Amino acid sequence: MAGPIRNAANYPLFARAGTIPDVSGALQDYFQMMTFSQVTKTVQGFQVDESALPINFQGCWFPYSERQLLMLPEGQRSWSHFMLFADPTLTLQTDDVVLWNGIQTRVLGRMDYGLYGYVQYHLCQDFTGSGP
Repeated sequence: MAGPIRNAANYPLFARAGTIPDVSGALQDYFQMMTFSQVTKTVQGFQVDESALPINFQGCWFPYSERQLLMLPEGQRSWSHFMLFADPTLTLQTDDVVLWNGIQTRVLGRMDYGLYGYVQYHLCQDFTGSGP
């Protein structure tokens, strides 16, 4: 007589190797080559020196839908919000300022799904000339 039937419900998440699906292969077909310019500001001799460092990575850029904007806790809907899905080589931090296609955005949040093969960023259009 065989033992009891055991399925995925019998194992907690992360209990066994291979329980997290790596979706990076599927995302590579979806991603495109992107180049951001990371804006950094320094003060030298009482003058603000602004420089842009190019960052190349694979990713996909989405504007927020109307429903996602309605659910934002700050209730600000006139600003443009974006989601960025990227390969884990992109390492932006909260409050970083980046330029893409002439749009200056600020990183509001980073969600690390490295186990799945990607990272997700929440960006908001930033006022031109403002920086860290």
